[in-house]
Amino acid sequence: MRFVGRGVWVALLLLGHGLLWLVGWLGLLLTFRGKAARQRWFAGRLVALMVALGATFVKVGQIMSTRPDLFPPHIIHALEKLQDDVGEFAFRHVERTFREDFGKPPAALFSSFDATPIASASVAQVHRATLGDGREVAVKVRRPGIEQIVSFDLTVMRLLARVIAVVPSVRLLAPVESVDEFGRAIRMQIDLGLEAANNRRFHDNFAGDPDVIFPDLVEEFSSRRVLTMSFVRGVKVLDAPRQTTADPGHLARVGFRTLLQMIFRDGFVHADLHPGNILVTDAGKVCILDLGLTAELDDANRRAFATFFSSWAGGDGKLMAKMMSELSPSSKVRDYDRYEREVCEFVGRYLGKQLGQVAVSQVAFDMMDILRRHRVRVNPTFTMCNIAIAVTEGIGKQLDPGLDLVQEALPFFMTLRADAHV
Repeated sequence: MRFVGRGVWVALLLLGHGLLWLVGWLGLLLTFRGKAARQRWFAGRLVALMVALGATFVKVGQIMSTRPDLFPPHIIHALEKLQDDVGEFAFRHVERTFREDFGKPPAALFSSFDATPIASASVAQVHRATLGDGREVAVKVRRPGIEQIVSFDLTVMRLLARVIAVVPSVRLLAPVESVDEFGRAIRMQIDLGLEAANNRRFHDNFAGDPDVIFPDLVEEFSSRRVLTMSFVRGVKVLDAPRQTTADPGHLARVGFRTLLQMIFRDGFVHADLHPGNILVTDAGKVCILDLGLTAELDDANRRAFATFFSSWAGGDGKLMAKMMSELSPSSKVRDYDRYEREVCEFVGRYLGKQLGQVAVSQVAFDMMDILRRHRVRVNPTFTMCNIAIAVTEGIGKQLDPGLDLVQEALPFFMTLRADAHV
């Protein structure tokens, strides 16, 4: 009955916003507003609709904002403003989850457990607690009913995608496949057992690294709905230069080297890197949090990354165009000659420039824009890694404006080329 009511609510919201769109669009046309004004208005209405529809749609919007290969800049910029703006859920739900998963309430398992969460989002909230041995821990507890809500909302989205797919220009974006792809990303984030597995894998990949750490997992109090990890004391990475004695340039290099290792050596990438998920500890180590969303790169995609940047650096636009189209076998470029020419012009813009003075993120986003316009749909992992590079570059440049990312990446390219298995 609950989901029937939600279905009616979703339908009414879609109908109401649809009428508002129609009236607003006609108003813009009648007042002779330009294309840019219509685009901004449409993007604003899209964001308002997603906020009204709730947490799942907000999550999908946030994931959409990381896909410049699918959506134009005005949509991306609007979606980037979406935030998880949800209240905390009652502590009785936390107690019920613990009884169901561990047989006892938190009070019987921890020496202390703060009933007031220190953070709350659409998927889960985090409580601070102390183990019997005195260790401080952060306990992430999944929001009650979120799995069912997400499943229902994704079903609604898939139905809507099938409806709008009848429009030829929309069909080229593969809306049903896109919803399925976004759905997989959301389900990754609500399965805390998967985040625990990611934690173990990152620990293994960075074992012995003197500069990078991840929170320690407390296995006995972790499940699909609960994740217990060591409480890491530190400051957000962009606050570190003011609040710690850590060298900003060193932090910038460590952050970018960490991402390069994930992409080119491990093929296992944190896909939700942002300044809030990176702490600097009192000891000057970089701690990476929130490990629920990841991307895996097989050998082909690792080679593609190396080819993408080496062909760009070497000025070989034809190789880049060929490689990107081959990564998208289901896409059909309508005018390959024009597509190839645009890629060559894109590469040519950087010839003769000092690579250290070029924004790597701008290179990636410019290429994504060409791919979107020519309907070249690349593997989402490729795009997610480009986003991670862009975010890490942004953080690195704020810490150290003189950071040369290309120089930092060269050892990884050379190792990848020398690897007999890649």
